[in-house]
Amino acid sequence: MANRSLRRTLPVMVVALSAVAGCAGGAGSPTSPSGPATTLPSATTAAGSAPSGSSGAARTIPASAFLTMPEDMRRERRAAEGSAAVPKLCDRELAAGEGVVASAAMMNLYQGPDAPEGSVPQGVLYQTIRSYDGDSATGFLDRARDGLAACKSFRNGETTIKVRTKPLSGAADEALTIDLVQPQLDLPGDPTGGEQTNRIVLLRFGSVVTILYDSEYERSSSDPELVSTFVRDAGEAIRAWRG
Repeated sequence: MANRSLRRTLPVMVVALSAVAGCAGGAGSPTSPSGPATTLPSATTAAGSAPSGSSGAARTIPASAFLTMPEDMRRERRAAEGSAAVPKLCDRELAAGEGVVASAAMMNLYQGPDAPEGSVPQGVLYQTIRSYDGDSATGFLDRARDGLAACKSFRNGETTIKVRTKPLSGAADEALTIDLVQPQLDLPGDPTGGEQTNRIVLLRFGSVVTILYDSEYERSSSDPELVSTFVRDAGEAIRAWRG
């Protein structure tokens, strides 16, 4: 799977009129998006005037800037709420902060590569893209890194989720992986003795930040090789967009 490109050109454009609003409720709860796949919003223009000095910041985020699952992996694709796409963690370490010019998020419910039709989905990939003014993208990564240094674990209901953060080299101008580790539970919520790990990756490309969150589907863990492919193809899509 690691050698397989996930990029496709999407038929529509996605634009957010403001920064992602807030952060998600607790990470690690069962995720089972349902309902028919929906199309993404048509293109529009960001409201208001860009902040001073933002002439180089993207005012809109095209759908082609997002990675897309291959047809044989895609189960559902739709625009996502920021509160679902960006986990809260300990204290909103991944909140957008100042300087956001445009922001948008997508959700991909996906099945494993070459999985038989009707198979249980493998996971849910959220991608958020933010365009920042000036050096605010660098400021976001600095704040996130500093905040995560103190975020070793947090509570989600009765579950303690450990947070493990590592730098990621070669993927972007700056990159960071965040693993959320919790006891493995079965669907009724009983411990099975193992661990469930879901991965978040922060990537900065100049004034653009993307957050990939490989969330669970019915207690599933992230596949590191598959997430590496998502990271690579997300980078290719953003570089192609920004030139």
